[in-house]
Amino acid sequence: MRFFLIGFMGVGKSFLGKALAERLGLPFVDLDEIIEEQEGMSISSIFSSKGEAYFRVVEASCLRNLASKDNLVIATGGGAPCF
Repeated sequence: MRFFLIGFMGVGKSFLGKALAERLGLPFVDLDEIIEEQEGMSISSIFSSKGEAYFRVVEASCLRNLASKDNLVIATGGGAPCF
């Protein structure tokens, strides 16, 4: 079972995702945090230094990887559903 939380930036996906994961006894994953860890820089730094197209490729790859795992609550980035 996987739960994907989607919505605009700043609406509380991470906040609610953590609460949902705790209630269900599942791990919580924030897609933006995974990307920042993998790339070694903040999302805003990725956008400014490598561009949005690069970021979207990385985001899609990370999302595909997470989608292959079971028993997670995943908060996506605000733009992820659009791309």
